[in-house]
Amino acid sequence: MSINIKNGSRLHYADLFIVDGVEFWDTLVLPDLTVRDDDVIHVVIQGDRIDLLANRYYQDPGLWWVIAWANNLEILPTDLKENMTLKIPSSNFVSNQLSRSAVRGA
Repeated sequence: MSINIKNGSRLHYADLFIVDGVEFWDTLVLPDLTVRDDDVIHVVIQGDRIDLLANRYYQDPGLWWVIAWANNLEILPTDLKENMTLKIPSSNFVSNQLSRSAVRGA
């Protein structure tokens, strides 16, 4: 079976299994997220959304999951609160890791 996964998708870090004709994704195995000098600290303001922050810092709203992962956030719109401090992983780190995952997932 061939599945096309968008570059940058977190599914590059998981495997698709088929058991008794049912497809499911295995647990994500994400790369180590180390603190880097070029990480950004963002203080949430009213109107911030995680997808908009991903677009601002990575030019790709689909990378919202990187910010959620770095900050142990659930996938709920109410997770972002005003004055909350978020770690935004370095765009260089993210692009390097995603390049590797794109090769893995190809």
